Amino acid sequence: MRKLSLLALVLGFAACRGDDTSGDDMQGSDANPQKTEYTIQEIQNDSLPACDPATPTTCVQLTIKGVVVTAIDTYGTKTGDFWVQEPEGGPFSGVHVYGAPLDQVAALQLGDVVDITGAQKAEFALTSDTSGNKLTELEPVEGGTMTVTKVMSGTPLEPTVVDALAIGQMSDFMARAAEWEKWEGVLVKVNNPQAFSNDKCVGSACNDATLRSFELTGDVLVESALAAMPDPAVKLGDCFTSVTGVVDYFFDYQILPRTTAEIASGGTACPRENDATTCGDDIDNDGNGFKDCADFSCQAAVSSCASSATVAAIQMGTTTGTVTLSNVVVTARDEAGGTRGIYVADALQAAQYNGVFVYMGSASPPANLVVGATVNVTGNVLEFDVGNAQNPAVGDKMTEISNSTVTFVAAPTGTPMPATTANAQTLSDIGANGEPWEGVFVQLTNLKVTNNALGNNKVQLTDNNGVNIVMDDDLFVYPTPVTLPANNTCFATVTGVMNVQLNDDIRTINPRTMADMVIGTGCN
Repeated sequence: MRKLSLLALVLGFAACRGDDTSGDDMQGSDANPQKTEYTIQEIQNDSLPACDPATPTTCVQLTIKGVVVTAIDTYGTKTGDFWVQEPEGGPFSGVHVYGAPLDQVAALQLGDVVDITGAQKAEFALTSDTSGNKLTELEPVEGGTMTVTKVMSGTPLEPTVVDALAIGQMSDFMARAAEWEKWEGVLVKVNNPQAFSNDKCVGSACNDATLRSFELTGDVLVESALAAMPDPAVKLGDCFTSVTGVVDYFFDYQILPRTTAEIASGGTACPRENDATTCGDDIDNDGNGFKDCADFSCQAAVSSCASSATVAAIQMGTTTGTVTLSNVVVTARDEAGGTRGIYVADALQAAQYNGVFVYMGSASPPANLVVGATVNVTGNVLEFDVGNAQNPAVGDKMTEISNSTVTFVAAPTGTPMPATTANAQTLSDIGANGEPWEGVFVQLTNLKVTNNALGNNKVQLTDNNGVNIVMDDDLFVYPTPVTLPANNTCFATVTGVMNVQLNDDIRTINPRTMADMVIGTGCN
């Protein structure tokens, strides 16, 4: 079954397989009603149209003979797909097979030579992918059934070595994507790549615990669609001896390792771009699509690549891009869900515009980054919105610091104090009134639980003026079994940081722990 992944950056170009030796000089590559047997290169060629039921002549029944099984999806919540490749390999020699009979797929082993009949060409992408890129795959012929026949057992194919560094150093994302397009469906191996993000869950809701990804040299993702990620989790900057897998596409080009071992750790030869020399030579030395001060590693390592900033300046929009926050205070830790980090402020006393979320990946922040600690932060200012396979963009955004490096400076010398001047009506306003309080540590008084069944552990609170605000548990985890505050519970105070819940397009108050919800008797 198809596994759906998160869009980090939609590629804005239309791929064209026919621009090179993908088979447009092959005899019979055009759809021919008298031709039934095709090579994978012919299927990958744009001159053979994908089936469009509205135009029946495009739904050509295909037979593919003597191809080799290179990957089988038996991992995770959705299984049953497999990949095949022409024995000689090379660009455009592999393809993804979707919808084959599961009993026939279950009988396959890597290296098996198979014939496939009753298939048709499909180009798969969600309508929310506006790049024009699609995944070429084989699916059962319209109104029929695909048959996969094992011809003989064979030796698993060796992966083709692809130069991910050279791809990453190409002039722009269109050129990089066009190069990965050649290897779609092909078993490849990239040597000496490094991780350009932490291992994180796929999708803003993190609904599939088995599906995770990280960014790799070459402007490509590694995703756990076919096998689990390594444990301990991959971290930004990790160097690998190699990464092997089949190339896939879903909003981004991806390498899908078939086993965890195909993410080979312990590398020592990954190209780096993290000093004054490599950050000033006008070369993308590490192949991540950015060079010199546009590269996050340079921004973290070379002081001249980052602008000194304050939290207030970031939230007011006067400072953007790559920033360094010096001696800011931790006001909250986010240790729940798949997107974790810390909230920081310029001072212990909270105020308008004085709070921002620092995204640190899927693992909990280091233990020394306690509430009240002083830290330095370097990263990129991001106006984050959803907008992926699961959720359309909502328009309202959450300001955060991404691709962050957080350095511990000092243990707490005082306790962060919440702002108490804004009421529930102001804080809950998704528009301009609530914007100055985004990310800020606040406190509200005399709130009654009026609906504890909003879903996903969100609770509606109502103040004594009848104004509603939603409380969310994004920063902590309720004890198991989860027992939410009962309706009509009165809180004397609720303290937390203000957040934008993008899936619901609302502002929420997020307590840091259950101790931030103090029972009282002053509610109407």
